[in-house]
Amino acid sequence: METAMFTELIPSLPQELGLECMTRLPYTAHRVASQVCKQWCDLLESKDFYYHRKRLGYTHEVACLVQAVQGSDVLQGSKQGNSPCFGITVLDSASQTWERLDPVPQYPSEPPLFCQLASCEGKLVVMGGWDPVTYEQVSHVFVYDFTKRKWREGREMPSKRSFFAIGSHSGRVYVVGGHDENKNALKNRVGLRFEQG
Repeated sequence: METAMFTELIPSLPQELGLECMTRLPYTAHRVASQVCKQWCDLLESKDFYYHRKRLGYTHEVACLVQAVQGSDVLQGSKQGNSPCFGITVLDSASQTWERLDPVPQYPSEPPLFCQLASCEGKLVVMGGWDPVTYEQVSHVFVYDFTKRKWREGREMPSKRSFFAIGSHSGRVYVVGGHDENKNALKNRVGLRFEQG
């Protein structure tokens, strides 16, 4: 990894040792660490740094689940009555911790119903499904970057779709089949690219 632009990451430590310390920093600490200074923020959010950590074995997989939100976890603006609300929870097996992710953009109470999730190069991709308020199909794509620990909106799918199969390979997410707005079965597939950075 080219580190010339990241000199003196930690005062009084050689550049290589400072980079080694930053490389070993768990991703759960990246949000706080990125606020230390611009240099740390630039490094932690760098595509090259992600692949550097991945190559050295300092990245790891987490499990992401869509779970019912109950009691004090219910978000403002959520449904009334007996209808359950849902949120995305992450299990980090390395630290043995559970964490509820912030709501996806445009959906403060819960992600789209029947949306599909896929992982892709340090990101969680949430796409498609039904609007939880209007029950209309959506083509939205949202990307959670575990390095930056925040959501962003991705480019929408070419068409609205729900109940589709999803998977990822080599930085690309594939969507196959499902139903269109009129509940017609779809046979086509779509590939969307999500590189780190």
